[in-house]
Amino acid sequence: MRHSKHIIFYNANILTQDSRQPRASALLISGDTIRAVGETADVLAHASADTPLVDLQGLTLIPGFIDAHIHVWKVGNLLTHQLDVRNVRSLDELLEALIAYRRQYPERRWLLARGFNEALWPQVRMPDRHDLDRAVSDRPLTVMRTCAHQLVANTAALEAAGISAATEDPAGGSIGRDSTGQPNGQLIETAMGLILNRLPQPNPEEYCEMIEAAQRRLLENGITAATDPAVMPDVLQVYRHMCQQGLLQVRLQAIPVRLPEGALQPLPLPDLFEHPYLQINTVKFFADGAISGRTAAMYQPYPGTNHRGCLRLQAEQLFHYANEAQQAGFRIATHAIGDAAMDLVCHTYEQLWQQYRRPYNRIEHVGLPSTDNLHFMHEAHVCAVMQPIFIYELGRNFRLYLDDERRNRLYPLRSVRDAGVRLALSTDAPVVSSLNPFDNLRAAVFRRDAEGYYIGPDQGLTPAEALEAYTMGSAWANQTASFNGSLSAGKWADFVVLNDNPLLLKDSLMVVATFVGGTLRYLTPHPQYHGWLREFEGK
Repeated sequence: MRHSKHIIFYNANILTQDSRQPRASALLISGDTIRAVGETADVLAHASADTPLVDLQGLTLIPGFIDAHIHVWKVGNLLTHQLDVRNVRSLDELLEALIAYRRQYPERRWLLARGFNEALWPQVRMPDRHDLDRAVSDRPLTVMRTCAHQLVANTAALEAAGISAATEDPAGGSIGRDSTGQPNGQLIETAMGLILNRLPQPNPEEYCEMIEAAQRRLLENGITAATDPAVMPDVLQVYRHMCQQGLLQVRLQAIPVRLPEGALQPLPLPDLFEHPYLQINTVKFFADGAISGRTAAMYQPYPGTNHRGCLRLQAEQLFHYANEAQQAGFRIATHAIGDAAMDLVCHTYEQLWQQYRRPYNRIEHVGLPSTDNLHFMHEAHVCAVMQPIFIYELGRNFRLYLDDERRNRLYPLRSVRDAGVRLALSTDAPVVSSLNPFDNLRAAVFRRDAEGYYIGPDQGLTPAEALEAYTMGSAWANQTASFNGSLSAGKWADFVVLNDNPLLLKDSLMVVATFVGGTLRYLTPHPQYHGWLREFEGK
């Protein structure tokens, strides 16, 4: 779709997310940049005789959503190459899907699926290798749990990876075993690397296909910028190639993994990279797992168990590699959910802060922070990158696997904001099925799960606070607040046209059009909204 040099959008309900001018009715863009925002009469005064004028007829215009934590290429993988089992509701349904998948792809030598959540099943139990063997026994099969912190392998996959009763648990992970000590196919945290490092890897063309599919899905949802928070070197190279070839339509921040699954040594630090469509300036660590699979690191056991989750890193190890990255000019992003993991990461960041005074390191998820954690995060300008959509999609897990006290302070958006911590919203898709920002906004405000139960309702945000966290908050987390996050003169022309005011959180909310750099990247298929965009469609 065509890029217009100058254009004015007017007669709009503009929610700028700029505190100096929260609302406006007109917007002037020039090339890929916003030149003026204000009331219609004032902005129209900038028009010349040939300036296209677009009457939005009262539609709402907001900055593009910025998903500050979404596994972009993995979203695309589920759209193109991998079996998506996020919607299966029983073990039998999972096995039926796997049997059909095996028949559909007889040529694939290793079958991959992702997304089951045993908490949604009547049995509420993890599958094991014997279950998977009933569906696929003639070749390796691995099925990733929805959280991506556990996977299940069939017997053929265990044999292909050389995993036996003699295989020791790696540091920061464990191999599930039956009563005789034999591997049962369940691999937790770093033990997943025993399998993942043996999988056939996509080639660059396949990665491009995945990323292009993911970009289309992001644009359909009004997401104009995204952070892929766990990227291996092969994917990083593809992102750079796509950037150089002009193939990125969404602005991306790629965060390389420093310590891959099961690795004893870190990957080399990549080169710093800055481009309007791609940033590489942050590295990623994992401190623990996920509450939905009871692998997040806790001080107290999960109810009904003696299990406290899993710390994937030791304090000295995290500080050593994070310090090395800070010395090289990188920011740090660390996955931390459980209270024990939050303390570990905040202690490490405090050491880094005392040494470097470098703001805007990030903590991803921030599941069970203490008051002291939040006070430190505020003082050291650490960003909290959180996913309220977890409350909606994983609420049953939290009700099953947490006691009332911990559940009521889980993912405490209100406490984070009230502590003065920079808050960014995101989805962590494909951990969840929905990457729709409106679903995420509703979860942030109402704190209600898919079955109607409230989880920490006093930790909700107002609609305005949630929208700010999804735009300017995420821009701060990505360190692009000078360029996006609000509709302000001089920033990139990244914005979304909606059919209604998002602050009302109506079920009928939808994206009408998505613009990145002043270029129309997505237009709704509903023809009633097309007439005013003929300038962009070349009609």
